[in-house]
Amino acid sequence: MLIALTALLAQFAVILTHRRVNKVRTRPDPPVLYTVLCLFSIAVGWLSIGRPDITWSTGVLVLLCGLLITAEAADATAKLGAPRWVPNAVCVLCGAASTTWLLARPLPYL
Repeated sequence: MLIALTALLAQFAVILTHRRVNKVRTRPDPPVLYTVLCLFSIAVGWLSIGRPDITWSTGVLVLLCGLLITAEAADATAKLGAPRWVPNAVCVLCGAASTTWLLARPLPYL
């Protein structure tokens, strides 16, 4: 859960920076590639943490954080002038990190 919260705060920082720099007032539509990458990384993250049960409360939270906010953060990253691979990495890493909301207990430290 701490991983998902950290990723969510980083996404908000990127989105707010983009909106401040470019004076965006409405939510832009992210490209389809970012949406597909987010959905793929959510599925991979869910498989990698052991396929925990999905409830309505956690499922909505994962889709909100891992899909909507992550796709907008990737779009903001691309428009801020990052290298071409960075928005794709944002989609994959933050989408997979959002699946930790599904865990009943935090991941153990290694």
